[in-house]
Amino acid sequence: MALGTDVGDARGPRSHWIAAYGWGLIWGLGGVAWGLTMTRLGMAFSNSFVFGVTTMTGALLPLAVNGVESPPRPALFAAGVALCVLTTVLIGFLRRHGRQEPLLPMPAPFRSYRAILAVALFAGFSSAGYGLAFTFSFAQIRAMMAGGISQLSASLVVVLPVYLGAATVGIPLGVLVAARAHGLRLFLGRHAMWNWSLAAVIGLCATASTVLYGFAGSGAGHPSPNVSFGVLISVLVLGSNSLGLSTGELRGSSLRVCAGLLFSAGGLVAGAWLLNAR
Repeated sequence: MALGTDVGDARGPRSHWIAAYGWGLIWGLGGVAWGLTMTRLGMAFSNSFVFGVTTMTGALLPLAVNGVESPPRPALFAAGVALCVLTTVLIGFLRRHGRQEPLLPMPAPFRSYRAILAVALFAGFSSAGYGLAFTFSFAQIRAMMAGGISQLSASLVVVLPVYLGAATVGIPLGVLVAARAHGLRLFLGRHAMWNWSLAAVIGLCATASTVLYGFAGSGAGHPSPNVSFGVLISVLVLGSNSLGLSTGELRGSSLRVCAGLLFSAGGLVAGAWLLNAR
């Protein structure tokens, strides 16, 4: 059967692949920007702030697109948006008073906090690309499953073009960033095997998380997409803050800043659940 002639085709329509690839390009840019943010400001701040912006983007952008259902509980949705905005702004304000020295060599100085905050905002908007690809593809996925395609295969129709798009932009930009930060030598010198192994493990974990998220949110008997998203954000935000504290990246920050970041992370998690309340 020709590509793009039938929604029941395991390959899906051509327009779907093009759209998913485009979202992958955006997601790849967001990943590079997120890496710069994390290097400059640490894991706890980056994941909380960036995913706060990502959550709001993923919640609000689909409302402007025809064919995406409106929130079933508008009042809770509005409360979730307000809580996400307030906690994300608070995280940005608090982190301004924390440690400012980069954790690793940077490819660009980003001496101004406003400059790196702009990068973090861009990372948040762009990182919504993966979730939006799934949001606009759930009808396609379910139609394919109704036509006899397995749940895992149907979710890969989104995952594969999105990852291809992300790799198209992420790999060359990542290599450029690493070269400018003098990090490429770490993959060629004495500890090259160790660093390549760590990079491979990180890649496998990232791939597994995204594939499992799509699998968990698209099949019958699994948590609905809103529940899956709430769990994902909860683990990312609370886990990154816990790791940030345990690794000492917040060392030197005042108790007020540390407590405020954790409190804001909890508020962001609550906002994500309210956004997706059914």
